[in-house]
Amino acid sequence: MSFTRVLASSSLLGAVFLFSCGSQPTKPNTVEAAKPTEKREVALLTARPCLERMSYMAARWQADAVPYHLESETNTEANGQDGKSTVWRANFASPSRALSKMFTCSGSRLKESPPFGVTADREFSYSTGTRTLTFSLSDLVVDSDAAAKLAQEHGGVDLVKRNPQQPVYYELGVDSKTNKLLWAAVYGTSQKDNKGIGLIDATYPKFLGALKR
Repeated sequence: MSFTRVLASSSLLGAVFLFSCGSQPTKPNTVEAAKPTEKREVALLTARPCLERMSYMAARWQADAVPYHLESETNTEANGQDGKSTVWRANFASPSRALSKMFTCSGSRLKESPPFGVTADREFSYSTGTRTLTFSLSDLVVDSDAAAKLAQEHGGVDLVKRNPQQPVYYELGVDSKTNKLLWAAVYGTSQKDNKGIGLIDATYPKFLGALKR
């Protein structure tokens, strides 16, 4: 298979001393309590809603922009076992201009992660020879959580039993040999360093096979 790659707002107020002079009795010292740290919620996201948001921004970049690769990220907020992630990245191509651009959909609150929301990276060249590897949003019928379920049912559960914290990330792309849109559920941190890879049809809920190390 061939896939194309890549507040805390706590404000401490000083002690406020209220006092008066003359015949008025002295008021007791009062201290305003520090405001609690504002909790910023993390957004665990499946692939399709993120791809929808990124597609909208990509269309504003170039009207003919189409995705050709989507990938999740594992981090301390999400290990990916349920098909969800706080960071998804997608590469879009503009065939008419032979340009590509990466977009990121983030629900993460980690300092090292992309900012919350959808952001775009710089443009880079895109070979028109890989045009057949693009796909449309409507092609994605099987979302990443459904792909995760199928991968778990076909061997993934055993890997998770061995390591309850087993990271799983997902890649979506068109197989150049069959022209099918496929999910790769990678049990590991990279395709090179993995415990197993499950291949799932992204257009119909079907497990296609597993790749072993």
